[in-house]
Amino acid sequence: MEILVSLKQRVESLLSGMERFTRMNVRNLIKDLSWLYLGEISGTLIAILLALGYSHFLTKEVYGTYKYVLSIFAILTVFSLPGMSDAAQRAVAQGKEAIFWKTFWKRVEWAFVGGCISAAIGLYYLFAGNTLLAAVFLAASPFIVFIDSFTQYSALLLGRQEFKKNTYYSVASQIVTGLIIFFTVLLFSQSLVIIVTGYLLAFVLVRGISLFHVTTKAPPDMTNHDDTALNYGAHMSVTNIINITVGQLDSIMLWHFLGPVSLAIYAFAEAAADQAQKAFKLVTTAVAFPKFSAQDKDVIKMTLPRKILLAHAITFPLAILLALVIPYVYQFVFPQYVDSIPYAQVLALLLTFTPLRFISTAINAKASIKKIYSLSIVSSTLHFVIVLTSIWFYGIWGLIIGTFVEECIANTYAYFWIFKKM
Repeated sequence: MEILVSLKQRVESLLSGMERFTRMNVRNLIKDLSWLYLGEISGTLIAILLALGYSHFLTKEVYGTYKYVLSIFAILTVFSLPGMSDAAQRAVAQGKEAIFWKTFWKRVEWAFVGGCISAAIGLYYLFAGNTLLAAVFLAASPFIVFIDSFTQYSALLLGRQEFKKNTYYSVASQIVTGLIIFFTVLLFSQSLVIIVTGYLLAFVLVRGISLFHVTTKAPPDMTNHDDTALNYGAHMSVTNIINITVGQLDSIMLWHFLGPVSLAIYAFAEAAADQAQKAFKLVTTAVAFPKFSAQDKDVIKMTLPRKILLAHAITFPLAILLALVIPYVYQFVFPQYVDSIPYAQVLALLLTFTPLRFISTAINAKASIKKIYSLSIVSSTLHFVIVLTSIWFYGIWGLIIGTFVEECIANTYAYFWIFKKM
C-alpha cells in the first residue's frame, strides 16, 4: 500500500513539473488523448488486418486500381461540404448547437451532386469500353451521397469535447467496417466491383447508425443559434475541396503515369506513415481545434510556438524509431511489398514535422476567411506544381521529395505571413 502511495505521489510530482515546464494542463490533455488514442489503436489494428487481406488476397494490379478508385471517391465526397463539420464543431464548442442539423442537411443536399458525378463517370467508362470501372462508379453513386455526410455526428461529440463517447463510436465503427471489408476481400478477391461496394456499404451503414444513436441519445440543443456557421462552413468546404482534390491527385497521377503496380507499392509505403499521421492528427486537430476555437487569439499566438517546439521533441525520436522498425515489419508481415520499404522509411522520417500542423489548425480556428483561403490556395498550388512535376520526372521518389519541399514552403508561409499577422 505504501508503495502505491509513493508511486502516486511521484506521478503527481512529475505531472506538476511537466505543467510548470510546458505551461499546459497536462492532466486534462492526457485524459483527452487517452480516449482518442484508444480509438486510434483499434483503428491501427484494423488497418493492419485489412493490409494483410489486401497483400495476400489481391494482386498488385487489382489493389492499385482499388486505390485509384478510392482516390476518385475521396474527390467526389468533397461535394458533401466537409467544412460544415468544422463549422458545426466550432459552433458546438461555443455553445451554439442549434446549427447542427442545418449543417448536416446542407451536406446531404450537396453530396447528391457527387453521386451524380460518380454516375456520369461510370457512363463515361461504359462508352469508353471499360465495363469494370463503369460498373464500379455506377454502383458507388448512391453511396457517395451519405458516406461522408453521416460522419457529422463526430462534430457534435468533439465540439462538446466528449472524447470518451467519440472513441466508443469510433472503435465500434472501425471494428465493424473493418471486418466487413476484410471478409469481402477474402470471399470476393477477384471482383473489384463487389469489394468496392462492400467498402462503401459498410461505412454508410455504420456511420448512419452512429449518427442516429448520437443524436437521439443526446439531441443538439436547439436554443442557441450561430448565424455565421453556414457561411463559415461553406468557405471552409471550398478550401477542403481544393486541398482534398490536390491531395488525391498523387494517387491518380501515379496510376495514370506509372500504372496500378507502382500505385500499390506507394500505397503500402505510405501505410505506416499514414497510421502515425492519424495518431498525430488527433492532437493537432481533434483536440486542438475546439480548444483554439474557445481561446483568445493573442493567447494562441503567444503560447503556440513553444508548444510546437516541445512537440518536435516527441515526434523526432518516434519518427526515427518507426523508420528503423519498418524493414522488419514489412519483411515479416508484407513480404509481397518489400519494394515499399525504402519509400516507407523516408515517409516515416518526414513525420518529424507533423507538429507544424498546429499552425494551420490555429489559422482555421481563428483567422479570417480571406487568410484561410490564402493558405489553401498557396499550399494547393505548390503541391500541384512541385509534386506532380516531380512524379512526371522522378516517379515515386519525386512524389516523396516534392511533398517534403512543398510542406516546408507552405508551413513557412503559414507561420510568417498569416499566423504572425493574425
